[in-house]
Amino acid sequence: MLDVSEIMTPRRSLVVISPSATVDEARRTMAAHGIRHLPVTDERGALMGLVSQTDVLVAGNGGDRALREVMVREIDTVDERSNLRHAAMLMFRRKRSCLPVLRNDELRGIITDSDFLGVAITLMEQLESVEPEAEELALHEDAAP
Repeated sequence: MLDVSEIMTPRRSLVVISPSATVDEARRTMAAHGIRHLPVTDERGALMGLVSQTDVLVAGNGGDRALREVMVREIDTVDERSNLRHAAMLMFRRKRSCLPVLRNDELRGIITDSDFLGVAITLMEQLESVEPEAEELALHEDAAP
């Protein structure tokens, strides 16, 4: 069984932002990196909250507001050793598009709905490579005596 750490964006590649950054800074950071979620961390790197593209849109013209005013503080998280099914079910049931990934309360990465979509595509490709195409089946049926 795969665990979260195998498909998450790891900490070394993660884009994070400070709670004192503004909504406009978050908007620019997301656009520059092509991402929709920013973990908000303190100066030690501890997770304080999360800002999503939706949060930035809802803030509207409040671009000079500090993220600490708009970030989501009560967030669902998952351990990096959790299995993917557990993380997927948590995201599905709680209607979350991402989960910060922790280990011993330390931010280790983030897992998003896009990560799960990548897994689904890979699984479909694997299934297609082993399942005979419908046309192949029809040819074999026509050739049978």
